[in-house]
Amino acid sequence: MSYLLGIDLGTSSVKALIMSEVGKVLAVKSEEYDVQKPSSDFAEQSPELWWQKTASAIRKALAASAISADEIAGIGFSGQMHGLVALDKEGKSVCPAIIWLDQRSVQEVREVNEIAKDFIDTQLLNKPSAGMLLCSLLWLKKHKKDLYDKISVVMLPKDYIRYRLTLEIGTEESDASATLAFSLKERRWCNEMIESLGLDTRLFPKVSKSIDTAGFVCESAAKETGLSTKTRVVFGAGDAACQLIGNGIVKEGYVSCNIGTSAQIAVSLNSLVFDKNKQLQTWVHAIPEHYYMQGGALNGGFTLKWLKKQILGDERSYEELCSDAENVASGSEGLIFLPYLSGERTPVMDPFARGVFFGLSAKHTKAHIIRATMEGVIHNLFECALIFERLDVKKEKIIASGGAARGRLWKQIQADIFQMPVYTTKSEEQAGLGSAILAGVGSGIFKSVEEACEIIVRDDTEAIFPIEKNFRVYSEHQQIFRRLYEQTKDLFERL
Repeated sequence: MSYLLGIDLGTSSVKALIMSEVGKVLAVKSEEYDVQKPSSDFAEQSPELWWQKTASAIRKALAASAISADEIAGIGFSGQMHGLVALDKEGKSVCPAIIWLDQRSVQEVREVNEIAKDFIDTQLLNKPSAGMLLCSLLWLKKHKKDLYDKISVVMLPKDYIRYRLTLEIGTEESDASATLAFSLKERRWCNEMIESLGLDTRLFPKVSKSIDTAGFVCESAAKETGLSTKTRVVFGAGDAACQLIGNGIVKEGYVSCNIGTSAQIAVSLNSLVFDKNKQLQTWVHAIPEHYYMQGGALNGGFTLKWLKKQILGDERSYEELCSDAENVASGSEGLIFLPYLSGERTPVMDPFARGVFFGLSAKHTKAHIIRATMEGVIHNLFECALIFERLDVKKEKIIASGGAARGRLWKQIQADIFQMPVYTTKSEEQAGLGSAILAGVGSGIFKSVEEACEIIVRDDTEAIFPIEKNFRVYSEHQQIFRRLYEQTKDLFERL
C-alpha cells in the first residue's frame, strides 16, 4: 500500500498528515509559531522558521506513522493565502514574509484601485486588499527599494516550503489567483496590469495546476526531514481550496463554513461566477477547470484567541471557555461584537475597521463576552451569505470545519444564525487531508479529486439543527450588527 503526506502551512502552526490511499490517517503532527508585529499594522513571519518547523513536523509524523519514507508516494501542500515571500537570486528571503494579516499597504491598495481599475473590472474580478501579494510588493518597492531591488522571484508561503523540499521554483493557479496579480478570466499573470504599476513581471514564477508534479524531494531536504528522494511532490493549493476538498465540497450546493485563524464561507463552482460588486471573492479551485466563491473574513477564531490571551488572561482551554458561554442565552443578553480586530476584507473592504463591544452593562460577565465574540464572527459570515443569495448561488447544506467544527456551541450558533442544519466530516484536519488528496491525484493513485473524495471523505451522521427561538433573537441582532458598522465606520480612520 502507498501513503500520502499532506503539509498544511497555517498562520499559527504547520501540520504534517500521513494517510493511506484509502484515507486512513496514520499520523498528524504539528509545530507552532507566532506572528511578528514590529508595528501595529505589520504582520510578518520567517520563511526559514516555517521550514525548520515543517521539517520537524515531518520527522515526527514519520516516526509516529511507523512506515518507511520510501512508502510515501506523494506530497501535497495547503497554505495560508495571499502572503508575499520574496527571494533573492541565491534563493534566500530578502525580508520576513508579509502575510495576509498585514495592513501596511493601505495606500498601495488605493493606488492599485486607481491605476488598475480597468484590469480589476475585466481581468482580476476581485478587489485588492492589504495583505495581498501584489499590494505588499508595491509597498516594498515604494518604502524598501533596496530590498525590492534584490528580489529575484516572489511566491506564496506554501510555495516556499515546496521550494525547500524540491529546489524547484513555481506556484499554482489557486494561490496565484488570490495574489491580485492574476487574471481570473485568462488564468495567467496579468502582466499588463503588473507593468502599469511599475513592477517587474519577471519576478512572478511559472504557474502550474495544483495536481501537477513540481519535482521530487531533493537530497538536502531528505536529510533534514527523513523523506525519500524518490517521493513525488505536487504543487498543492491555497488552504481555502484544500479545506473544500477535505470536506468533500467538490460540487455545487454544499457550503463550507470554515473558522480557523480567519474565517471563510465558500462554495464550489463548475464555471466562473463572480460578484460584480466585488464584496465576495472568486478564486481558482484546486480541481482542474473549477472555481470557488468565498466570503473571506480576516477575523475568525483569532478573535477568541485574542480575547482569551490578551484580554481575559484565562489559562483554561477553549473547550472550557465555550462551556461557560453555553450557559448564556443566545444573543448574549444584548451584547453585540463587531469582530474587526484586524480590519476586514469581507463583507466590508475596510482596513481601518476595528472591534466594538456594543450594549455592555453591569449584568454582563466573562461568559457573555466569550459568547458575544463567537456570535460576532458568525454574524459577519452571515452578511457574506446574503451576497450568495443575491447571486443565486445554491446553498443546500452547511459543512463546518476548522477549529469551530470541534465545538458544539460554534456549530449551534452557525445553525441558528444561518437557519440551516450544520454538518461536519469525520476528519478533523480538512486542509491537510485535502493537500494529501491532491498528492494522491498527482501521483496517479486517484483518477480525479472527485474520485478521491468519494473514497476518503465521510460525513459525520450527527447534524446540528437550528432552534427557532434563537433564530428570532439573532435575526434582530443581525440588523443591529449591520447598522452598528454603518454608524461607526466613519470614526475608525480617526483612531
